[in-house]
Parts: sequence; structure tokens; C-alpha cells
Amino acid sequence: MDVTLRTLREGDLDAYLALREHSFGYPAGDDVLSELRGRMPATVGAFDPAGRLVASAARPLFETFVAGRRQPLLGIAAVQTLLPARRRGVARTLLARLLSDGREEGIGWSLLYPFDPRFYDRLGWQSLPTGVRLAMDMAWLERPRPVDAWPVTSDLRNALHETYQRCAAQWNFSNARTMGPWDVWSDMLPERGGRGAAYRVEDGYAVLRLRDGGGSGTTLDVIDAAWCSPGGRDEVLALLAAYAGQADRLEIEVPHDDALAWSLADWFTTPTRATRMVRVVDLAAALAPLVPIDDTRACTVRVRDALAPWNEGTWRITPGPERCAVASTSSTAEAVLDVRAVALLVGGAATPEAVLRAGLADGDRRALVTLASLAAGRTPFQSLNDRF
Repeated sequence: MDVTLRTLREGDLDAYLALREHSFGYPAGDDVLSELRGRMPATVGAFDPAGRLVASAARPLFETFVAGRRQPLLGIAAVQTLLPARRRGVARTLLARLLSDGREEGIGWSLLYPFDPRFYDRLGWQSLPTGVRLAMDMAWLERPRPVDAWPVTSDLRNALHETYQRCAAQWNFSNARTMGPWDVWSDMLPERGGRGAAYRVEDGYAVLRLRDGGGSGTTLDVIDAAWCSPGGRDEVLALLAAYAGQADRLEIEVPHDDALAWSLADWFTTPTRATRMVRVVDLAAALAPLVPIDDTRACTVRVRDALAPWNEGTWRITPGPERCAVASTSSTAEAVLDVRAVALLVGGAATPEAVLRAGLADGDRRALVTLASLAAGRTPFQSLNDRF
């Protein structure tokens, strides 16, 4: 379908609401209307030749940690297409425009939550782990012991943000919580009478809520938690164990490579949420800030990317002590890989062997090892609160 793309204006709000109702069916109360009106400058619309809005997508901007370095992140949300315009390439055209705009702004990475991951697979986005959510009896925690914990009753950002930042830098594609269209700290603040609490411990914190489960007893929900060291982790777990006798069950989300997940995932994992998908917006911008933790060789790889043609081609990637040099080259590639494989390797979500087995790459394994080294030993994790 032939469409014209442009940023939405306040005068497009009624057409946007009609498209939203058609796509999502959400009610439009005063608070929602105010939010959506403010979203117009960050939303791109597709208009058919008659001037009708047939599709749109929001592009909230965030910051994320990749290999311990803070980077801008292009969020993509509320992708919606009018029924008669579906399967005509409109959404693809719209997403290509968002990536192009992001590239012009110097953004290296994009993240979204799909209605169907198979659709975005074909467009170069790659599913990455978000974490493991455990639902288990309190008895599976360590025996309660005294723990030094300081209540936080207001202004979670001021009290907890510095600790969160140090923790988030240990993972890939965790939200830096420095910018974005909402304040996650305000959203987490326990309400009076809601049986919620927030505590700081040495090198960590936890935001908690008690929830009555009828016949199954009381559940301690870990709304948010972070620890920046093994000692901090021990203190957070001791804080949770102190609820023994007040809570019967615990629900907590931890990274895939946390020891709780190693020990208990096969026993107590419960579904969490929709898939998180990451994509390279601009290869050079994505890789340039990254520094591996060990010396590694340069490599030459050919990247396949049908949606973002500026990524397509052969690249010489040279890790350095302060930055990674990424340059287009006419040299022969040591390996050929799909753009999705870049997210898997640099995100620390898959080994070179796994990417080769999946058919997302072919060639010299050593070149893929170089890309994987840019993860700097980090793996993917994103707190449940950071979904947009």
C-alpha cells in the first residue's frame, strides 16, 4: 500500500483514538487522553492516499546498559494497523522509518514487546531473556536471621537509584531509568494501606508487597529488587526470609544466571510476561562504545539486514581498550551472520556455537567469539517494572 509517513500532531488525536480502539480497544478516560495527547510528537503515522491514518507506532526513548556502558535505546510501542491495511507492507514501512530516524539520532539499539515474535523475527528483532520468575514457599529461602534494613517511605528515586544503577550495569539491556515517558520509581511507591514496604540493605534494596491469596495463604511479592555484590544479594535474601511467619509464599524475578534460578527454576518457574525483543538500529553506533573485558582479536564479518540497508555489508570490527572500531570494508568476510545474531552474541544471550547451530551465522567461529566478547561477560536481564 502506498502511504505517507509523518509525525502525528495534536489534530490527529481523534484519528489516533479511532485506530487505537480498532486495534487495542482500550478505554479512553481523561488520564489516558492526556497521556496519548502528549505522545503525539513521539508517534509516527502512516496515511493512505485519501489522507486517512491507517497505522502508527510510538517511539519512546530510553537509556539502557550494554556491556556496562549506558547507551540510548529506541523503544517501539503501540504498533497498530487498520484491518484493511494489514499484510500490505505498511507496518514494515513504518518500522523501517523508525529505525532510520533512530540512526540519524545516533541510536544503536532498539527494543520492543511483540504481539507475535515471529513477525518481528523476519524484520531483524531477536528475542532475549528477561528473567526467571519464581513462585515458591518461604521455606525454600534460608533460615531467618537478623538483617540490617532501613525503611524507605518516600522518594524511592533519591534513596535507591544509585544502587539500582550500579546493579543494572551488570546486565545487558537493563533500563538505566534515567529517561523515558514515565517515572518507574513513582509507580512502585507503596500506597498507604496497600501492605507494601521498601527497604535498603547494605549494597541492595527490595520493594515488597504482601498479597492475600485466599486458601493459599499470603504471598510476598517482590516488586523490585537489586543487589550489587554477593554480600548485597545475601542481605536482600535475608530481608525476604525475615517475612517467614507473615508470608507463606514468595514471588520474585531473578536473572537467568542467578543462583536461585540455577537451583530452583525447574521447580518453581512461573510465566512472567511477553517476550522482549532487541535489534541493532545502527551497527557502528551499537558496537563502538563497547569494550571487552579481555584482549581479543579483530574480525571481519558480513551482516545481513534487509530492513536497515545501512547495516548490510562487510565490516571490520576491532575491539580496543576504550572503544570498538567499526568500519566498512571490501575485505573478505570471515563469517556471515544475520543481524539477529548480533543481538544474541553482543547481548550475551547465546554462544557462537548456538548461533551457528541455529543457522543465524556461518563461517569462522573465531569471528563470532570476537562479537561475543563485546558483551563483557554480561547476560540479558530487565526488571518487570521496566516494560513499556
